[in-house]
Amino acid sequence: MSSANSTDHYYVLGQLVQGVHILVASSKVYRLLPEIRSNLVMALANATSIQEVAGIPGRLTHVFGRITAPAYPAWGASLYTASILLEIMKLDSSRRSAMEIRYSTEAVALMRDNGISICDLNIDEKSTIKEMLASCIVDGLSEAFYTEGGFAREGAIIITGSDAVGVAERVVQIAEF
Repeated sequence: MSSANSTDHYYVLGQLVQGVHILVASSKVYRLLPEIRSNLVMALANATSIQEVAGIPGRLTHVFGRITAPAYPAWGASLYTASILLEIMKLDSSRRSAMEIRYSTEAVALMRDNGISICDLNIDEKSTIKEMLASCIVDGLSEAFYTEGGFAREGAIIITGSDAVGVAERVVQIAEF
């Protein structure tokens, strides 16, 4: 492993630890967790595989009104959120972090009212994630994406950013709305 690659590994893990601390410190963020819980993930620069994306093993959950993480960040700890992030990075390589929160029409409206670009990822079984994301490019790629859910599928909002701290801060901001 090269020195630059090693440095990025430590940077990503440090970002995730700090991001989780930001989420834990908020008394409101737990209300944004979907029933399926959530994950905060961050990828190495130029990541191409799930093993190059770190996340929280066992996902983020809430206990007594606070976010909690059952383990420290680990590489390859997320499948779903990491897969989406990798597709987002193909369209915008500066977006190295993501977290999903609970979907509601109110949350989408509040985000739009507060200047957060958000796009409907209209789930179509015939389209790839990349095609669905590409439809969200207007004046650049939206910062957030949502799915309304459906039969046996919970809706979610996916917040993206350049690093895990920024994503965690954005989630806290949304919780404060």
